[in-house]
Amino acid sequence: MKACIASYFMPNIHPKTVELQQAVVKKFNPLNLRHIVIRGQIPHGMFMDYVWSLNGQMVSTLKDQTINKQLDFDVVLFLDIDCIPVSQNAIEIYLTRALEGSLIGNAQRSGHIKNNNHLFAAPSALALSASNFDKIGRPSGIETTRGDVAEEYTYAAEANGVSVDFVPPVRYDRDVYRYDWETDRRPYWTLENGLPNYALGTTYGNEVEGDLFWHNFQIRVEGQQEHFWKKCEELLNG
Repeated sequence: MKACIASYFMPNIHPKTVELQQAVVKKFNPLNLRHIVIRGQIPHGMFMDYVWSLNGQMVSTLKDQTINKQLDFDVVLFLDIDCIPVSQNAIEIYLTRALEGSLIGNAQRSGHIKNNNHLFAAPSALALSASNFDKIGRPSGIETTRGDVAEEYTYAAEANGVSVDFVPPVRYDRDVYRYDWETDRRPYWTLENGLPNYALGTTYGNEVEGDLFWHNFQIRVEGQQEHFWKKCEELLNG
C-alpha cells in the first residue's frame, strides 16, 4: 500500500502531545506506513494543500509557490495532532476505503456555520486517494463561508460522484462545559437528523469494526491536554 499518514501542529502544542501521538500511531500502524509530522504556522487547511502539492498535485492556493514533488503516495490519511487510532485495524480500514473509492472521515458538522446542517468528513481522521483528489478537482482544505477545514472535500465529492463514508461517533468522555440556557451552549455538539452527539474525547467507529479513532477536540481547553496524555498512555500501556 503506497500510503502515508500526515499530521500537523502549531508552536502552541506541547511537545509531549506530539511525542505521544506519534507513539500511539506507531503502536497501531502494523503496515509501518510513513507518518509525516510537520510543525508550522499556516492554517490547517493550507497544510493539507501543501501535502497534496508535495505529492505532485498542486492545489490552487499554492499555484504561485515553487513546490517540488517529494512524495509519491496513492492515498493519504490526515490525522489531527490530537486524534489517535485505538485499534490495530483503524488506519488500514480508512486507507482501504479510500483506495476503494470513498472519501472517508469522522462525521462532523459545522455548528457555527449556517449551511443547512451539512455533514462532512472531518480532517481529524480523513483519508482520500490521490486519484479521487484529482477527480473532485483538487479542492483546498481552507475554511470557506459554507464550510470548516476540509469541508470543501465533502462538497466536491458530493458534486463529482465520489461516495462519502461518514464514520459516526460511538461515545464521548467529557462534559466539560456547563449548559448555558441563555446561549443554548450544550456540553456536546449535535450532528442533527437523529445521528449521535459528540464532544470532548469522542470515539469514532461502528458496530461491525468496533472502535477506530479517538479525537480529543479543543486541546486548548483547560484539562484537555492532560486528558489527551492520559488517553495515550493508557493505550500505550494497555
